[in-house]
Amino acid sequence: MKIHSLFLILLGTFLPASTVLAQNTMFLRESPIAHLDKQDRKILHQTINEILNSPDGTVMDWSNPKTGSNGRVKVLDTHKDLGTVCRNIRARNEARGRKADGIYRLCKAKDGSWKFAPPASATDKGSNTETHKTDQTKS
Repeated sequence: MKIHSLFLILLGTFLPASTVLAQNTMFLRESPIAHLDKQDRKILHQTINEILNSPDGTVMDWSNPKTGSNGRVKVLDTHKDLGTVCRNIRARNEARGRKADGIYRLCKAKDGSWKFAPPASATDKGSNTETHKTDQTKS
């Protein structure tokens, strides 16, 4: 039960709520997110928080030498939407031989924090679409 709860917490952290409700979450058991430990998640969150305050095109790598988990985050663009500033990022993560790459949209909340948001196409029929692909190779 504890592992299942962790999956749901991570799912809520890395995917928009509309996606969470619409998809079967069983694929996450083989995703790198499911295999990140507490320190991996802390490093990844710090990287995302830092990059969201960086110019478009900025790329940051993260890694945890103790676990071998790593990834790369890139700011794709910044735009105004939903009455606030939103940014699209590409995040690639790898943990225990599992790899995943996705584009995610985050918008700045009133309290100044960044929150995952639905793709622009879900809110305004814009050209932004979320993609998520997973390459599951076991070590």
